[in-house]
Amino acid sequence: MIRSNRLQVATAVAGLFFLLGTPASAVAQSLLSGLRRIAAPPPTGPSPVGTLSVRLVDAARNDPFHPNGSKRELLVRFWYPAASGQACKAAEYASPKVWTYISQISGIPLPTVTTNCCLSAPVSGGAHPVILFSHSYTGTLTDSTFVFEDLASRGYVVASIAHTYEITAVEFPDGRLITSMFGSYLAEGTLRMDYASLQFARSVRLADLRFVLDELQRLDGAKDGPFAGRLDLSRVGVMGHSLGGEVALASLELDPRLRAAVSLDGVVSPGIAAGTGKPVLLLAAGREQWSHEECQLWTALRGPRLAVNLVGADHFTPSDAIWLLQAVPGMAASVGGMGRERTIAALRNYIAAFFDSHLLGKPQDALLSGSSSSYPDAIVTSQPQSLCPSNIATAKGGLP
Repeated sequence: MIRSNRLQVATAVAGLFFLLGTPASAVAQSLLSGLRRIAAPPPTGPSPVGTLSVRLVDAARNDPFHPNGSKRELLVRFWYPAASGQACKAAEYASPKVWTYISQISGIPLPTVTTNCCLSAPVSGGAHPVILFSHSYTGTLTDSTFVFEDLASRGYVVASIAHTYEITAVEFPDGRLITSMFGSYLAEGTLRMDYASLQFARSVRLADLRFVLDELQRLDGAKDGPFAGRLDLSRVGVMGHSLGGEVALASLELDPRLRAAVSLDGVVSPGIAAGTGKPVLLLAAGREQWSHEECQLWTALRGPRLAVNLVGADHFTPSDAIWLLQAVPGMAASVGGMGRERTIAALRNYIAAFFDSHLLGKPQDALLSGSSSSYPDAIVTSQPQSLCPSNIATAKGGLP
């Protein structure tokens, strides 16, 4: 049973990373090479958006990737509501070193990307709820910028963690470019998908999230810092994509400081299927049938729960691939019948409505109670409903 579960987890994650390792990447290359500039979708909230990056060092933890005793070092990029009426220096989507490296390993000439946020703009007044984000396995720091900017425009502070030595690439303030020891899903044939690597990456991420939560307290209390008195640490949520979704759910159960979690097409391994009593949103892409572990998890969730299945979507739909690859033929099929713009709106609105309800205590949006005519391809399973037939939810999983 243990062996079959390990194989199942590794296979599940491996099946998620296919887009740039398929012949479609050649099409993407030819088309993206003709794109010189592309703009991120504008956010929908009332606040202007700021962004900045902070280097953090965990003095209490040796970096598990290095036996030489060096301390664990992370880069966290923040998106937040910015003060109005300030001069705006447009922020880069990613650092030039990171963008160049990704272009090299993927073989794709990447366009210049225009964001909707201002670099190092002052944070707007008041204390803002916080959402931690954990990227996909060997993903990047900015993978869901269209969601981050939108949440920030609605009043949230989003903290996206670069999981050093697993993330495809991250540039630190002193100019060092650190790349992944696991390969990258962006570079065909390099990704390490064995069970031991995935479990190691998962355990490091859990410790990273705990440390960043600790550091948020320090940043909020630093009198001269950009976030002094600006973080409402009684209202902290967590969100992740793919492996990051699983880490978000595990962190939610393990850390009492976290109040709610969103899993974006996340992996669900047997260990996570134990569930939690806190609010959970499972946002899935193109499920024809929920997996055995997902069914188990839904049954085990003891608190508020919501599942949203985007019909016709794929694993990259909750990421910036939904708009970065908009000129690639066949990309429209990955967003189903709603089309790109409505799918982007659906992702943003379901996520925001969930956090508004469970972090801010706002009245529950109608989106959280059932299917909406605005988003006909978003199949909603609400709190009292069953996600799977009872025989699937309770059947014994894995091979004998």
